[in-house]
Amino acid sequence: MSSRRRQFLAAAAVTATALTTAGVTVLTAHAAAAGCQVSYTVSSQWNTGFTANVSITNLGDPINGWTLRWSYTAGQAVTQGWSASVTQSGAAVTAADAGYNASIATNGSVSFGFNGSWNGSANPSPAAFTLNGVACTGGVSTPTSPATSPSRSTSPSPSASTSPSPSTSPGGGTTSPPPAVPGTPGAWAAVPVNPFNGGAGTFMWLLTDGSILSNGADLHQWVKLVPDQFGDYTKGTWVQLATSPYGVGAAQEQILPDGRFYQAGGEYVYQWPSGSSSNDHNGVQLYNPVTNTWTLGQSGLYGNLWDTGTAHLKDGRIVASDQRSARTQIFNPATNSWTAAANRPAPAAEDGWVPLPDGSIVSISNGGTYRYDPAANVWYTGARPPASYANGNVDTSTVTLMYDGRILAMGHNTSVIYTPGARPSDPGSWAQGPAIPQGSFVDDVYATPEGNGKVIFDSVRCSWLTNECGSASGALINEFDPATNTMTTISQPNDPAGAPVNFINLPNGQVLAAAGSRNWVYTPIGAPKDAWRPTVTSVSGSGTTFHLNGTQLSGLVSLGEDDYQNPQNYPIVYLKDSAGHVYYARTSNFSSMITSRPGEAQSTDFAVPASLPRGKYTLYVSACGVSSAGYAFTY
Repeated sequence: MSSRRRQFLAAAAVTATALTTAGVTVLTAHAAAAGCQVSYTVSSQWNTGFTANVSITNLGDPINGWTLRWSYTAGQAVTQGWSASVTQSGAAVTAADAGYNASIATNGSVSFGFNGSWNGSANPSPAAFTLNGVACTGGVSTPTSPATSPSRSTSPSPSASTSPSPSTSPGGGTTSPPPAVPGTPGAWAAVPVNPFNGGAGTFMWLLTDGSILSNGADLHQWVKLVPDQFGDYTKGTWVQLATSPYGVGAAQEQILPDGRFYQAGGEYVYQWPSGSSSNDHNGVQLYNPVTNTWTLGQSGLYGNLWDTGTAHLKDGRIVASDQRSARTQIFNPATNSWTAAANRPAPAAEDGWVPLPDGSIVSISNGGTYRYDPAANVWYTGARPPASYANGNVDTSTVTLMYDGRILAMGHNTSVIYTPGARPSDPGSWAQGPAIPQGSFVDDVYATPEGNGKVIFDSVRCSWLTNECGSASGALINEFDPATNTMTTISQPNDPAGAPVNFINLPNGQVLAAAGSRNWVYTPIGAPKDAWRPTVTSVSGSGTTFHLNGTQLSGLVSLGEDDYQNPQNYPIVYLKDSAGHVYYARTSNFSSMITSRPGEAQSTDFAVPASLPRGKYTLYVSACGVSSAGYAFTY
């Protein structure tokens, strides 16, 4: 851990296939002149997957509600759609409007897209399309029988003595586009000062109700940042929480499947429970945000959890290493117990771990690359990074799984990029990445993958290990763009006490950072690609608890580091009313806690606040800071 991080900690220590439409009814339309033209384009194709874009041009009378149908001839299957509700039965595919794009004027057009699978040898385009029962031939025809067009029904208004029933109509289909990321792109906005330490909330974790867990006067004093009634974190409120048994810095941290917070080990132990000491780098403590209580977990098996790498398995168990040996272990939060896992080929204390969509875990450090296959309980040795990456004993800084499936790793004043192999046993391959801007250094710095596909990270003028210095005047905030393979220095907040040293994605697409005197919110430049967004396919339930089905709910990116671990591979659900008020639900029972495959069907439970007013809402689900399209929800 760098001296800058030690000072920061010391200061803290003392101060589916388908988007189903549950609210769709079919109405009979008057026969009228009709005609259409369809453009079907496969924009990208890989292995057994592809992305297609479809554009419909209405050549007839205006349409209010549309259904497009086609059939595949080579076994293709739709896995995820956007800007339309796409379902498939056998070879037949049906795409219905998403509500907000139901109307098509004469000579007007609408577009939607989807991800699909194919057999890897043939992916022919559909031969024919029909729009509301009319063949799309590029001309105008008159149907011989009335066409049908879908029209979204609205839930009946409750009578004076009846309230809406969430058990019968909680969900109504995709009705609106994804929300825009708030704020001014490229700008920073101040967050209120943390009143419990007079500065910033240092180190931050996203709880499943949308609030941000952090520290107060020291590292066993805890607070959370709650956004205002419109979901604005820059106008949020800091709330004091219960004190924890341990106060540790540079530790293991994860969010658990039931929404609790896991913290273990610690390179620095400032407070400890009775019977322990400052030499206890093996303790486990768990925070329950529902009851605002801390409990002790079973300590690690081998005595040295410290700040070693951790990552989730798909079922929510945590794999962790030991700081002084090659042994690894698995923590089960359901039973509060550890079991032994396979030994690694070699120990690697200061490493970063990321989970891959196949369930395996990649560990990257100066010592090399390793990959854990939980199905076989085996660690494999991967390809070694380029020689330029390691410099003596320099720590690896944050390793980041990006949207293109590659992993960015940084150390000293350079970067390298790892492409994992198709199987856990495959070594994968490395490529040299760009140098850090202005010759600055990334010994123990932090990062997060932004919703725009870039990676934001900090760097410093001088290396704390080698005492080398670059041309920068001080600390920097940078972005890596994988599309151009470039690193660029961006603006940093005007904080008199120092630049940010850690980052976390907010559910609204902004990035929260902790600087010297307070926290700041950054608005990235550019929106997420629609293919990266989670989707909602159905919502069911009653009372205040619901079950949500969708795709990509655990996100497509992840990150890991030894000193500050904050992966966000779990969904956040929030509701917005017609006045713009935002209500965060509390999610739990995630079907997966690792990065998802494109279009992977997943689910989560969520509980709405007990004080939520009855009425109609637009529901959004966010994963790794990327929000879905809006989904009609009646409570």
